[in-house]
Parts: sequence; structure tokens; C-alpha cells
Amino acid sequence: MSPVTPQQLAQTRVVAADAVLRNEVDFRGYPHRHLAIAARPRLSSSGVTQLLEAVEYLTPYGWELVNVSSSSNSGLFYAFLRRR
Repeated sequence: MSPVTPQQLAQTRVVAADAVLRNEVDFRGYPHRHLAIAARPRLSSSGVTQLLEAVEYLTPYGWELVNVSSSSNSGLFYAFLRRR
């Protein structure tokens, strides 16, 4: 997949957990304090597992988990983070 630029991220404020884990997201220049990470359940793991892996990946870079939620309509799990 193509890398996620700071401009794309600033427009949507949502990033896929798998893109974070593959290091395909450029967070430099991200202008906002809050961010959402989205994950979809997979055959090999739950969406929550991938979601929390992405949260833990970002923790050393100044992001902290605020809340986790799911959407029954789309089947997605969301983690909401705040930059310290």
C-alpha cells in the first residue's frame, strides 16, 4: 500500500492500524492533538488485538490511549489517541 502522508492524515484524522504497524504513516507535521486508529477483525486475530498493537507502537512517540470503541454497522474497532 502507499504511504499515508501528513496531509492525508490531517484531513481524515483516521488511520488504519495495519498501516501504522507496517510503518507506512508519516506522523511528522500532523497538526492535530487527537487521532483515531481503525482496525477490522481478521481471520488470524481480532481487530482489538491489532488495534492495541498499533496503540502500543505509538506510545513511545507521545501518543496515549483515550478510548476504544466499535461500530456495529461497519465491523470496525476504533482507538482514540491524544498526543501528550
